[in-house]
Amino acid sequence: MLRHGIHDVVVSPGSRNMPLVQTFSALGGMNCHAVTDERSAGFFALGIAQRKNTAVAVCVTSGSALLNLSSAVSEAYYQQVPLLVISADRPQAWIGQMDGQTLPQTGVFGTLVRFEANLCEPSDETQRWYNNRLINEALIALTAGAKGPVHINVPITEPFFDCSATDLPEERVIRLRKGALDGEALNRAWREAKAPLLIVGQLDTATAEGLSALLPELDCPVLCESLANLRGKNLMRNFDLTLLSDANRRALTPDFVIYMGGHLVSKRLKQWLRTVRPEVCWRISPEGVVADTFQCLTDVVVADTATFLDSLEKCGSAERQSYLTRWEEAERATVSKRKAPSLFSSISVAMDFCSRLPRPSVLVLANSSAVRYAQLADVPEDLSVYCNRGVNGIDGSLSSAVGIASSDPSQEVFLLIGDLSFFYDMNALWNNQLPSNLHVLLLNNGGGAIFRNLKGLADTESTRQYVMATHHATAKGWVESVGCEYFPVFDEADLQKDLEAFLGKGDSPRVMEVFTDAQLDEQAHKYFYSQFE
Repeated sequence: MLRHGIHDVVVSPGSRNMPLVQTFSALGGMNCHAVTDERSAGFFALGIAQRKNTAVAVCVTSGSALLNLSSAVSEAYYQQVPLLVISADRPQAWIGQMDGQTLPQTGVFGTLVRFEANLCEPSDETQRWYNNRLINEALIALTAGAKGPVHINVPITEPFFDCSATDLPEERVIRLRKGALDGEALNRAWREAKAPLLIVGQLDTATAEGLSALLPELDCPVLCESLANLRGKNLMRNFDLTLLSDANRRALTPDFVIYMGGHLVSKRLKQWLRTVRPEVCWRISPEGVVADTFQCLTDVVVADTATFLDSLEKCGSAERQSYLTRWEEAERATVSKRKAPSLFSSISVAMDFCSRLPRPSVLVLANSSAVRYAQLADVPEDLSVYCNRGVNGIDGSLSSAVGIASSDPSQEVFLLIGDLSFFYDMNALWNNQLPSNLHVLLLNNGGGAIFRNLKGLADTESTRQYVMATHHATAKGWVESVGCEYFPVFDEADLQKDLEAFLGKGDSPRVMEVFTDAQLDEQAHKYFYSQFE
C-alpha cells in the first residue's frame, strides 16, 4: 500500500482485524483515523479520498461489520472514488459453521467493486506470490481506467495477538504504465538494459504481420514459437530446446524481459524465468491486465503491441550486442543438432510433415502432443498457424480446422492432431459442406501417450486405462463414410508413398492416419531430447 502511494487508512475496532490495525498504526508511514461506526467510517474515508484526490483505505473486522460499508462502496463506485476496503475474515473452513462473526464475505459488494481479492493464509512461496499478485492487482484497479472501490478480504487464523515484527517486509510492486504517457520513462529503462529479451506469445496473423515489420529495428533476441506467426531476423524459434542445456541457461539469463502476445507452449521457458527472476519484467497489454506468467512481473504497460514496439529506441551497446550474439550462436548450435529420430514414430512423422507443407498454406495444431511436436519442426515462416491455446483443451481442434478451411477455400488447410483429440471431436466431419481443402494428419498411437513422458507417473495397467485412455479405434470407417479420402500409414514406406498425394490439392477432404507404437514413441521422444542436454 505504501509503495502504491496509499497513506491514509480509517480503522474500526474489532479483534479479527487487530493484526491489520496494529500494523497500520505501529510500523510507520500510515495516517490512521479511528472511527467506531463502520457505516460512518466508510464515508469518512470517502471524504478524505474526495478531498485529497487519492486512494484511501478503510479496515473493518469480520462479520456484519463489512456489510455496513455497502453504502459508502456504492457511492464510491458511482462517483468513481478510489476506496480500498480491507476486511479481516475468519478462516474459510469456519464459514457457515455457527462460529461467531462469520458470513461469506467474498462477493458481498457484487458488481459495485472494480476488483475483489480473497487472500489465502500463505504456507509456501507460491501462495505468497499469489497474495502479492492479488494485492497488486487490487491496488492497480483502484485507479486504472475508471477509478473506483476495490475489496481485499484477509482470512486470519487464531492466535493472532503476536505483533512482534518491527519492520515491513520488502514486497514486489507491479506498476501500471500508460504507454503514451510514460514513453520517456519506459525508454530510459529500456536503454539501461544490458541483456534484454523480447518474448512473443501466440498472435493472430494480422497482428503478427504488423510486428514482423518492426522486429528488425530491435537489438535484442526475440523468442517466439510457430504460433506467434512472426517472420524476420533475431527470431529464436528453438529456445525450448536451447534451454535444455545448463550452460545455455546460465549464459543466456536476461536482466530485462518484455512479454507480449498470447499463450506460450514452452513450460521450460516459464520455469527458467521463474527461477532466474530478471530484475525487470514488462507485460504489454492493451487492456492493462496483470498476467504474471513468469512470477517476476514489475510493470504492466497499457499499449498496443505494434505502437509500443515502434516507440522503443535502438541502443546498439556492446553489452546488448554480445547478449544477442550469444543467443544467435546458441540457436545455430541447436538447429545443427535438431535431427528427427530414425525410429518410425509420431515425433518423426510430425517433423517431416511440418517441414514439407506447401507454401502458402494454413497449419492448424491440436493440443497435447501435436502442438509440441510442431515446435520441434522446421515450420516454414510463411505459413499461417492456428491453435486453440486459450485454455489448451483437446476438444474442438478438428471443428476449428473445418471452420478455417470452410472460410477460405483458396488456401489448403492442414491439421496435425492426435488420436484422443480426433476421436473426441470426430463429429466435426459430420458436415454436409465438408471443404475439399481440408487435410488431416492423425497420429494414432492408441491413447494419450504424452502422459508416458511425465516424470513420476507409473506405467501401470490402471494408468494405461484411466489416464492414457488406451484404445484400438481407427478412423477409417468414419472418415470414409463422410466422404473423405483415406490414407492409412503403418511404416516409413507407406508415409513416403502417400505423403505427396495427401499434401496436394484434390476434390475431397483427406485424412492420413499414421499408426505408431506408443513405446517406440516414448523411446523416440527420449532420444530426440537427449541431443540437447
